[in-house]
Amino acid sequence: MSKKKEGKTFMEFMHAALPVAIALVVFLVSAGFIIFKIVNDRNYNERWKDYDECGLS
Repeated sequence: MSKKKEGKTFMEFMHAALPVAIALVVFLVSAGFIIFKIVNDRNYNERWKDYDECGLS
């Protein structure tokens, strides 16, 4: 194969793979944020649950 054909094939691959890679990164960051918020809220509620009984909340 010539260099020109190999370069075009690589560019075609990058045009197809780049949006998929970006979507995967966005998905993983979103899932990580959701898991972080769930764990953070659970820890907060666990810390303050004893004060619910005494009426300070």
